[in-house]
Amino acid sequence: MKRKVSVYDSSKDKTLGQVVKGESPIWIRVAMAILRVWFFIYDCLNYLPYQLFNSPTEKLRKSERVKANWVDDRDGPIRNIQGHASETFPGKDTVDKVWRKCVELYDESPCLGTRQLIEVHEDKQPGGRVFEKWHLGEYVWQSYKEVETQVARLAAGIKDLAHEEQNPKVVIFAETRADWLITALACFRANVTIVTVYATLGEDAIAHAIGETEATILVTSSELLPKIVTLGKKCPTLKTLIYFAPVDQKAPAPELAPFRDQFKHVLSLSGLLTRNQEQVKESTAVKSDIALIMYTSGTTGQPKGVILLHQNVVAALLGQGDGVGIICNADTYIGYLPLAHILELDAELTCLTKGAKVGYSSPLTLHDRASKIQKGTHGDCHALRPTLMAAVPAIMDRIFKAVSEEVAASPRFMQELFKLNYERKRSRYLEGYCSPFLDRIVFKKIRRLLGGKLRGVLSGGAPLNAETQRFMNICMCCPVVQGYGLTETCGAACVADINDLSTGTVGPPVRCSDIALREWSEGGYSPFNDPPQGEILISGENISPGYYKQPEKTAEDFITYKGKVYFATGDIGQKRDDGSLLIIDRKKDLVKLQHGEYVSLAKVECALLNCPIVDNICVYGSGMEDSVVALVVPNQKHLEKIAEAEGVSTSEMKTMCEDKKVIAAYKKQLEEHAKKSKLSRSEIPAAIHLCPEIWTPDTGLLTEALKLKRKPIQMAYQKTLDDLYKQLKKN
Repeated sequence: MKRKVSVYDSSKDKTLGQVVKGESPIWIRVAMAILRVWFFIYDCLNYLPYQLFNSPTEKLRKSERVKANWVDDRDGPIRNIQGHASETFPGKDTVDKVWRKCVELYDESPCLGTRQLIEVHEDKQPGGRVFEKWHLGEYVWQSYKEVETQVARLAAGIKDLAHEEQNPKVVIFAETRADWLITALACFRANVTIVTVYATLGEDAIAHAIGETEATILVTSSELLPKIVTLGKKCPTLKTLIYFAPVDQKAPAPELAPFRDQFKHVLSLSGLLTRNQEQVKESTAVKSDIALIMYTSGTTGQPKGVILLHQNVVAALLGQGDGVGIICNADTYIGYLPLAHILELDAELTCLTKGAKVGYSSPLTLHDRASKIQKGTHGDCHALRPTLMAAVPAIMDRIFKAVSEEVAASPRFMQELFKLNYERKRSRYLEGYCSPFLDRIVFKKIRRLLGGKLRGVLSGGAPLNAETQRFMNICMCCPVVQGYGLTETCGAACVADINDLSTGTVGPPVRCSDIALREWSEGGYSPFNDPPQGEILISGENISPGYYKQPEKTAEDFITYKGKVYFATGDIGQKRDDGSLLIIDRKKDLVKLQHGEYVSLAKVECALLNCPIVDNICVYGSGMEDSVVALVVPNQKHLEKIAEAEGVSTSEMKTMCEDKKVIAAYKKQLEEHAKKSKLSRSEIPAAIHLCPEIWTPDTGLLTEALKLKRKPIQMAYQKTLDDLYKQLKKN
């Protein structure tokens, strides 16, 4: 059975229908018609200069060129057309060797930047809660040489603390900041394995990682010390606590008395720097040594400790550096995603191999409208003016919705003007033309939201809606490309070509990876289909050797296929003629309903997340039922409008979410969006539950990359799901 797969079609892009609704007065339509005539004349006058100096034909050729191909048979590996490679700097086969080469090449160039915190304002809410608002200053930079001095001294201190251990391990439990990366580079220098855990995890989850790895050193921040007050008692292997200084230099010193009874050594990072006057100039590590044990985000169950060797990280840096292709020493990357996530760690290290500088931020201070930014002051993007950034789809969806709401709130004439210019730029872009006039005049304000200097955005961590990708691409005036990979592949195994004008693709395999498509007959996927489809298997030097202390799970996911070891991803891919891949399904997200229809839960969620009235959604299905249902976190502003239209006079979230009239009206709007998104009848949720509580990583329902944790969500809402199906049967 060959399954039909929907891909992005620009002619059916309904994005603007969500932004500009209804029909405008005739005078506005006449004005838009006049502008279209002016654009036609402008195009005629500029046709020859474009052909001579900025050829659209050449852009289309680059976009459509073959990027990867079969090595032999169709059920064998697909390889990047540039050939296989695994080292950015030949002979530099450990992370420390790569870093020392970067210091040799870029020496006094700016490397890591931290923004100064000038003042913290306390914003007291009516309910008694207090929110911090930050007034931030300029970025202060450390050069590659200055960072190296710290790395060498910290490595000496870490070796001194760990000298009694046979296989020492350091757990880093901290927010993304320069100290995190410097500490990691010091551990690579000292040849001490790093164990990463997310900064939002609770004490029990941290204790699990420490207990499983038997780590002896814990590195954290002053701000996170209250979360680990009794951790030393739970984890008898811990001997040393190292903490970063408070971000707010005016804040009182952290209270250390509770920790001195639990740890043999309690040191600040500056204290560790001065502990040993010696410097460790190079590492004893070899490429087969363990660099990291990185705990996965746990979307499908208990987090697993993924073993990453030095050769895995080195190969990943080559693959991603060549895959993105545009990174250079003039670039500025903004780091705000969790460094405990492989996407952010790889992105920062890859930028450093090219001589770029990394400025640190956080989701709460990223832009002018971010929740921690003091009114009247600017977010980090305004101060840093980054040229490169990585993002997860949830962040992109938020930006898309913010821009959409701003356009929708503007006067009707401005809405139609935006629509005209957006459609024009999109059509010209697909023909290979650039639109410098529109970029400077129309999209400049939107572009300034992220600093105004972006040259490229890489989206990873989860599938990005193709229409959202195109919208961001047009409005941010730079390529927005997707990558695909997992912790087990040490980050990206595919990166879309920066010259590819299409959307929806995750690109060809990176140079260090081979990808095979394995037949999955139950789902109707086969590499001999037209186009070729199958479960994605990934092989190469970037592939992890397995899970820490989990041999059965390792044997299940790391398989031998056609005489070669591959990681079985569980994702379903489709190969395009140019060698790029589309991610079209996930085996674990496919549900076979009672009457035999297959529904891809992720596909339905991706389509419905693009709806303005939805903040988050989890679709659920069962083989015992004939339809799917959904748990929806509604957008409060839109929910209030729906409630008002239904005569419900309250803005209290819980009351609105429980009102039957509001639920019915909300479901109707959701179904209209589902139909516009071409979802079939079996894919549209037959019943919904509106959740008044927001899902966050802190609640345990989302990962750090803001992906759904299906099992915890199902467990938390099992009674609700059962009630939805009972109600459907009654009706």
